Amino acid sequence: MQTEVETVAGFWLKYLTDSSISPETREALRLALIETLSDKYEGHWHLDKTNVGSGYRSMSNWRSLDSVLVEAAQRAQVPVSVLERTMPRDVVVWCDPYSVTYRVGDHGSVFTLYEDKRGLMESVKAKVAKSNGAFVISAYSTPVVIRSADGVEISRRGGASAPHHQYQQQGSPTKSAVAAAADFRRANAMSPLRHVSNYRAGEQPLHRQDLLASPSPAPLAQKSLLGANTRWSPSAQPKS
Repeated sequence: MQTEVETVAGFWLKYLTDSSISPETREALRLALIETLSDKYEGHWHLDKTNVGSGYRSMSNWRSLDSVLVEAAQRAQVPVSVLERTMPRDVVVWCDPYSVTYRVGDHGSVFTLYEDKRGLMESVKAKVAKSNGAFVISAYSTPVVIRSADGVEISRRGGASAPHHQYQQQGSPTKSAVAAAADFRRANAMSPLRHVSNYRAGEQPLHRQDLLASPSPAPLAQKSLLGANTRWSPSAQPKS
């Protein structure tokens, strides 16, 4: 902070061209500016976040003298009127960690008074490292949960996982139900009696004697109902 504060103090003092101010008084004003700025920036100087508090640390002479200049003049026993007469107007100075800049006018260019590129790079590296660390912690602490269509949790990856047997108890009934349904559909599709079991609502199911008397029963169905030892032949059908 010391280098940045001294740069700001030197910037304002170069405009103090009044011949009535002795070198000793100029030096006293410079030291008073450094002390006043250091007191103001205490607790508002963040090396890892250089932009935080930049507006609070800035100095401006728009309309009237900045309060820091007035306080420093009072400490150094310099008439405030001298500063009002000599200091430039419409000037904004930003004093940030590793950088001191200023601008004249609302739409003027920003000029650099001091810049520590190595310090700025270290600040950026620390900020990136902190952000990456927070991302890694978030990635490991956020679990990925896979659920079935009925809302039952099947698996979980990452984060604080529950005991393995808990997922087995939750996942097994769903897998068993799906497997049982698939076996039932497969068996029903292969059954020779599937056309007899799917009768319409309101009708009575077919029985053995009905199949024997039917003019066009399925051969495989008759063979299944009459038994494995009974042979089927077309002559066994009753003539219509």
